[in-house]
Amino acid sequence: MSQQATESGLTKEVRFQLPLPIVIPLGALVVIGLVTIGFSQILLNVPKEVAVIVALAVAANVLGTLAFIALRPETAKAFWAELFVVATYPIVIGAVLAMIGLSDGHATEHGPAEPAAPAAGTVSAEAVQFNTGEIALTAGEEEEITFDNADTVEHNIAIYEEEGGEELFVGDIIPGGQETTYTVPALDPGEYYFQCDVHPAMSGTVTVE
Repeated sequence: MSQQATESGLTKEVRFQLPLPIVIPLGALVVIGLVTIGFSQILLNVPKEVAVIVALAVAANVLGTLAFIALRPETAKAFWAELFVVATYPIVIGAVLAMIGLSDGHATEHGPAEPAAPAAGTVSAEAVQFNTGEIALTAGEEEEITFDNADTVEHNIAIYEEEGGEELFVGDIIPGGQETTYTVPALDPGEYYFQCDVHPAMSGTVTVE
């Protein structure tokens, strides 16, 4: 009877432990993937200068935390919550900045929250957003777009067949506080996609008629 109970216990233990070599790596991959995607979305939705600072702060804090754990493992066990906060607070700050920008209508995945009416001839950028979500061009004619970068960071205007599609026109990147005139080649009638290549979340629709 005792032998059967022992064998039964071993069987249960083996059944419980067997999936761990598979579950742990897969779980780690899922967590790493989610963290990477989430962090990249934070960096894409804040100005370039802020993104660099946040990325460097996260890297420095993570490396510092891991070094402390390696040098003082016993002390680290007693302060694991504090170490976690120290390692991740730049991510929280970046997320807050990105959320503030999104909630203020600075940018969404497909352009400003409330696109203005189609604008022809002039487009401006300020507070990491275009002043319009639509650009109207005349089909079959070369057009000029005056771009006023009233922001403090670099922007440009680039036109693609669709989001992530073939590029039709890529304007030079303009520093903050400067203005330029883009010459867009003649386009066929249709709807196209435009964005700022520095901040792809700034985007909208080009209507060619």
